[in-house]
Parts: sequence; structure tokens; C-alpha cells
Amino acid sequence: MSSKTNRELENIILRIQQEILSINHQALSGKHKNNELINNTIKKYIDDHHIVVEGYTSRELMNRVYNAMASYDILTPLLDNFEKDIEEININRWDDVKVHYRNGDVLRAKQTFLSPKLAYDIMVRLLEEQSEKSLSQANSVVRGSLGSNVRITASCYPTIDEDAGVQASIRIVNPNKLSKADLIKNKTLTEEMFEFVNLCKKYGASAIVAGATNSGKTTLMSCLLADTPDDDRIMTIEEEVREFDLVKRDENGEVINSIVHWKTNKNYNQITLLKFALTSNPDIICVAEMKSEEAYAAQEAARTGHMVLTTTHANSCRAAYTRTMTLCKLTSTMDDKMLYSLIAEAFPIAIFCKRLGDFSRKVMEITECLEDENGKIVFNTLYSYEIDSSEKVSDAKVKIEGHFVKKGIISKRFQQWLLANGVPTSELKRFTERSE
Repeated sequence: MSSKTNRELENIILRIQQEILSINHQALSGKHKNNELINNTIKKYIDDHHIVVEGYTSRELMNRVYNAMASYDILTPLLDNFEKDIEEININRWDDVKVHYRNGDVLRAKQTFLSPKLAYDIMVRLLEEQSEKSLSQANSVVRGSLGSNVRITASCYPTIDEDAGVQASIRIVNPNKLSKADLIKNKTLTEEMFEFVNLCKKYGASAIVAGATNSGKTTLMSCLLADTPDDDRIMTIEEEVREFDLVKRDENGEVINSIVHWKTNKNYNQITLLKFALTSNPDIICVAEMKSEEAYAAQEAARTGHMVLTTTHANSCRAAYTRTMTLCKLTSTMDDKMLYSLIAEAFPIAIFCKRLGDFSRKVMEITECLEDENGKIVFNTLYSYEIDSSEKVSDAKVKIEGHFVKKGIISKRFQQWLLANGVPTSELKRFTERSE
């Protein structure tokens, strides 16, 4: 779309907007929005002024004007397809929008916003109507949700350049409520890997899931938590935005499992909610992400007999422990060696997730962390994903082939811990035998 066409469309939108507001000054706002008046005024204005815009049919022009004025402009059709084939929308600036599709394609959006100002106005409207968040120069970075499993982070001037208009990342989380079978079918991990982590969860061995943003950490945790007996009480704690949706209902709409979803707000941070959770008789506590002082409270909770499942941003299983210790030191003045020992005790298992170049998500590694008889922290890699080949098939696509390997078996010490916590010998045997 040429800059001339963009300016032409923007002028048309502003003129029609003024026309509508002169009739009803509330017609374009929130709950007072008058769609009939808006559509009728758009059609009449375009017809009366014989407006024609290059590249648009009459119907397409009406839809574009309506979406820019009363909906979310180019985001409207994209958001409508989120549940179908779109996974992520990245707005780098008003005239640079990239769309990530489920099949791995990353394509430039067919249209851009018409100007920096209109892009900003659209984002303000989207956040206010869908997330009850306010984006402004005084509050120039905002994080919210668009529905139960769509996360948005947006920014404007002065955090970004004024001529960029707006920046945003809109990402769907576990869009289809993937199950254990889906993860195995998608080759995210093997059945044995899933069952091992599930065994740890079932008998109270806490775990850290590490990885970068969009590596599949939350999806994996959702699957693990969903594959939990309905009588077990799960409490999830998330930062401002709720991504987990674990409530199960029967055919009559009645809740059949035991789920409490909490999220932070201006009065309660993750540390406070975690302390409340400990007094609420949970079987499993899920701290959605450790990124600050809550890490120390999480490891304390894990060492008090509660099963804690959490995530952190780290680039390997080993790095997850270093990262956790760094976060714990925001609160604790404890000696590094002692603190590291406590973290290893709290989280004997680490899982590393990664999105590869072909956009597939893999559990790259599952590792046991333990303190040996000499007090030294050692890592025991149990499973890993090894890449056999990587071939670039186009500018945007890479074909990756690989396989999962059982690298080792759990330590005698961890075996004894699991047996002491009720794991039947027959159930444990599968994970104490080396692969041939």
C-alpha cells in the first residue's frame, strides 16, 4: 500500500469519524458503540461523495474504514484467525507487522496501519476494551491478556521512537489445550520422558522448566497439570495475566477437578500469593514464572513438602539453577554454596525447552541435579534431544531432523527419595533401566 493511499484512507476515516461524532458523540466508544449508526454513516458518506480508493472494492473499503474507526483495523481479521492458524503477531512499528503461523511460516502482514497515530489509537482501544489496560506516554509499556490464553505486551513513545507509533507482541498460549498425546505426536518429547516428569509431579518432586520466551514452557506445564487426578488440588500463581485454564467440567457443566487460578495485582505480588497458597492445602503449586524475589519463596515452599512446578528464563538445565540462585540472592544474603545446595534440594529435576529453527518445540533435556556425598553439586542428564541434520529449504524455513536419547538413569539417592515418598518399585523400574 502506497503512502499516498494510506494518507487518503486516513483522511476519509477522520472525516467520517467527525460526521458520526456530530450525530452521537458516544457512538464510537466502548459499551455505547452504535454499530448500526457507524455502518450507515460510512456507507452514506462513501456513496454521497463517490469515494473510490485504489486497491479496494466498495465493500472492502467500508470494512477497512469500520475496522480502523470502531474495531482494531488490520488486527481484526488476524485476531479472528488466532484460534485457526495464527500463533503470534509481532508489531515492530506501525508499518512493520509480522505474522507467525502454526505451520512455521513467518510472513509480513498484507496491510499495515495507516499511520503512527492510528496505530497508537488502535492499540489503546484494543487494550482498554479487551484487557482493561491503559497505554499512554505516562504508562508506555503495558502487559495484558486478550481472552484467557492470548498474551499481549505493548509499548509506545517515549519507550519507543515517536514515529514508530506502537510496538506489540501478541501471542497465543497453548491454543488447543494440547494433551500428552499431542506433545508426543508433535515429537515435543517421548512418552517415557512425559511419564518420568509426571511421576516426579505425582510423588512431590518439584521441577523447574527452563527456556526462552515462546519455547513451550507454559504449554508443557499445562499438559502436565492437566494430566493430574481430579481430586488433587492445584493452585496456579501468575503475573497479572492468566494463561492457564485447567478447570474441567462434565457434560452438565459441573466442575469435576480442584483448581484455583490466582494472578497478581497491585495489592498482591507472587511472594504474597505463594505464602497464602501454602496455607490453602494445595497438592501442587504452580508458580508460572520465577523472575524476581519470588524465587526464594518458591524454593522454600518446595523444601517444605509441597510439589512446586515453575519456570524461568534460562538456556539449559544447568543454567536454570544458576538463574534461580541469582534470583534468590535478590532476597537472601546466604552463602552461595549453601544457597545452591538448597535450590538443588528444592528442585531435583530441571527440564529445558527450546523452539528450534523449524519452529518446532522440543524438550531438549531433562536433568537431575543432586548433591553428592562430598557436598558437590552434580548434574545427571537423563534425556536429551540430539539434532542429526539441519537443512535450509527457503529464506524462512529450515528442516531439522533429530532424535531423543535416554542418556542415563536417576541416581540411587533420588531413587531412594522416590521410594520413600510412595513410588511403587514396579513403577520406578522403568526409569532405572538403561536403554540398550
